[in-house]
Amino acid sequence: MANTCAWFINLSDDEGTAQAAARQLRPYGLPVKGQRWPQGLSWLAAAQEAAAADAAVIVLIGSAQRFADPGLRRDLALFRLMLHSRAGRPLNGFTLLSGEPPSATGRKTELSVLDDWEPLSGNWPAKLVARAHAPIAPAWPVQLGLHAHERLGVWLETHPHAGGTTDGALVGVSGHGAKIDFHAVGPKGGLPAATDNQYEIKGLQFTAAGTAFEAWGLRNPITPDERYYVRLEGDPDLIALGTLPDGELQDVTLIRLG
Repeated sequence: MANTCAWFINLSDDEGTAQAAARQLRPYGLPVKGQRWPQGLSWLAAAQEAAAADAAVIVLIGSAQRFADPGLRRDLALFRLMLHSRAGRPLNGFTLLSGEPPSATGRKTELSVLDDWEPLSGNWPAKLVARAHAPIAPAWPVQLGLHAHERLGVWLETHPHAGGTTDGALVGVSGHGAKIDFHAVGPKGGLPAATDNQYEIKGLQFTAAGTAFEAWGLRNPITPDERYYVRLEGDPDLIALGTLPDGELQDVTLIRLG
């Protein structure tokens, strides 16, 4: 962990808050690196840059109103999943936000990839250093990862039962016209070179919690050291993760990207 750093993401043009936070952290011996959040395919470029810097913990700086933007949160969720996959370990996120967040009226209640990003308060530099060396794994009931390549596309890496074996897997996507166009089973941590797809379903449509999904699934045995990979077209708002033990849709876990 000698070369790791705290990775600051600044959402605004004002550098003052980020600079002040960096000064507070300096006596604790954890270097600060970071970026101003870029535009375009920002999450991919941001994750590649943070991974190259060996980021060990994330600090998001900006306004609460900006952090509530669904598009930004979706990008940050993809950034987080890809960075976790590149690092091979969880990275905890923290927020240093100004202003009041928008009203919670009508806000979605599904699990979110960003649910456990904590606001900074009190003696936060000590907590940041502790989490950089001993991160807390996300409490999602499933395994999640992301692999993105300019040539190979964006792949979601999943296992519907964290730490267990399952007789099948299914991923559904919803929002922004997102679709799945390829799937495979292989070792965790990277895209498989080959796959033996057994009973498979493509383009299954179903509704869960009032949301329409389009899903693909395989009835392959998946061990704790294997993962189900699906290639995504578009950036979904919501993903549904479940199993296909008898070739039929079972209960699903809904997770919001954002």
